[in-house]
Amino acid sequence: MSRNILLAGILGGVALFAWESVAHMALPLGEAGIRTFGDREGLMMTALKDNVRESGFYFFPGPEDRPGMTNEQKAKSMDAAMQRMASQPTGIMIVHPQGWPPNLAKRLPVQLAADVVVMWIAAWLLAQASMLKGYGARVGFVTLLGLIPTLQTDMPQWNWYGFPDLYFGAQLLVHLVGFAAGGLVLARLVQ
Repeated sequence: MSRNILLAGILGGVALFAWESVAHMALPLGEAGIRTFGDREGLMMTALKDNVRESGFYFFPGPEDRPGMTNEQKAKSMDAAMQRMASQPTGIMIVHPQGWPPNLAKRLPVQLAADVVVMWIAAWLLAQASMLKGYGARVGFVTLLGLIPTLQTDMPQWNWYGFPDLYFGAQLLVHLVGFAAGGLVLARLVQ
């Protein structure tokens, strides 16, 4: 990997990280479409503490899943779950019954490292795109790469799990602006 691509990835990753920080801490984009249980939170916390034993990603209502089920039993169980989904509360939850420390000193460096790696990949792709002439075209190319996480992750969550439209739109904006910020740097350093 060339020195320019390495430098571009680092600086582009810092630009992406800076934008994500603004989007989540200074703008309402980080919480767009997310709700709390309000005055019912205590009831929910008690129910979770009393009924969930291990950390995990929970989907409900889920199909019955017990060892030794035949394919026919699994299909019937899935059909029953889909019928319940049509008329009962449905959702997903990440649950940590013993808590999960919000350790920013640990999580922020991981996010920054991921942003740098993403911008290294974008810088390498930009270096391969020899048909792009001009600064604006190169920025546009990197900006469009921001559609990848949205279409591959956020859209399926919206489509399959019913994530709120507002959340989906905010994530699209965060990704596109973030990749544009990184693209402004990459387009200068990668020819």
